[in-house]
Amino acid sequence: MGHRSVAEHRAALLRVVGPGRAERLPLDRHAVGRRLAADLLAADDLPRFDSSAMDGYAAHPGHDGRRRFEVVGDVPAGAAADFEVRPGQAARVMTGARVPGGALAVVPVERTDASPTGPPPRTVTVTGDLVAGQHIRRRGEDVTAGETLAAAGTPVDAALLALARSAGCTVLTAHAPTRVAVIATGAELVGPDHDPGAGEIHESNSDMIAALALEAGCVVGHVETCSDDPGELGALLTALDADPDVDLVITTGGVSQGAYEVVRQVGTRLGGFEFVHVAMQPGGPQGTGRLARTPVVCLPGTPVGAYVSFRMLLRPALDRRHGNPPPEAGCAAYVGAGRRVRPGRVQFVSAVLAPDGTVAAAPGHHLRALSHANALIEVPEQVDRLGAGAEVVVHRL
Repeated sequence: MGHRSVAEHRAALLRVVGPGRAERLPLDRHAVGRRLAADLLAADDLPRFDSSAMDGYAAHPGHDGRRRFEVVGDVPAGAAADFEVRPGQAARVMTGARVPGGALAVVPVERTDASPTGPPPRTVTVTGDLVAGQHIRRRGEDVTAGETLAAAGTPVDAALLALARSAGCTVLTAHAPTRVAVIATGAELVGPDHDPGAGEIHESNSDMIAALALEAGCVVGHVETCSDDPGELGALLTALDADPDVDLVITTGGVSQGAYEVVRQVGTRLGGFEFVHVAMQPGGPQGTGRLARTPVVCLPGTPVGAYVSFRMLLRPALDRRHGNPPPEAGCAAYVGAGRRVRPGRVQFVSAVLAPDGTVAAAPGHHLRALSHANALIEVPEQVDRLGAGAEVVVHRL
């Protein structure tokens, strides 16, 4: 089993997991949360025509500054006038309605002597001067057809959805979610529908890793547990490799150097797998491989080690597949009690980042501490102690 730095193994996972795929999908509410894999271009002008920004009267005052107009038509939203407004004439228009040709401005109904409801009057008198172009939204003043609405990499949100649909778009090209299968290995693991016997433990890795994959934007189609029988694991991997709806297999456990390390045994037999010890704690034993078609990422079996490994090593590879920018670490002042750490490897400490920007180790040990944490403190391998006031690197969870 080789030795590898955190940065080296993170890079190895980027290579193994590989780039993602793009897909065309309808531009609707189900696209929200995805990231564009190609620029999104307007299919139409916005507005599509000169439209009224107010309920009122589209008028042509001519050159004499008149304020009383003959009303020659009524244009509700969704209709198109079959007439033009000539000097001294006006037409009642609703918000969003197409402004008839010849109109120079729209006067809000509250600036006229007309009733806001009922049939339009024969004539209308306006107060104040008419300013050319007032309350008229000109065709294409917001967006012109062919214009880039959003560049590749932009997340689709409700505002972009509204803009693009209003500009005539019906489909987009987005990064496809990675379709993940999860296998938790270990003869000692017992599912939630059984009581553990002597030497057995409650299994939690499978759904924990599945939940982390969902948070990363993946689709999780298989969540399995497996004993330490190499035949059982080999058959399961073969079945998943043959499934066209699986892009990535994630295993937990069985990657160390003991007598029953089933993932390492099966991976070594299959070939194309590599098992290393990463200079980090928790989560030292790791593995990567490729079946005939499908990449495999092998995480350690301890729940905290598997969690930290997913967040700090695998998540960047999934973010790249989904078009997400890599998360940026921050810095914070450590305010907890002095804490000794083991040098020679990068330590990831479950931590609580406070609103004031300070950070302290989370209360409890192992899983309890992780359950309270909203961040991980990254302690460099040459550091042997965390002291109050020290500036530390922090990764938000």
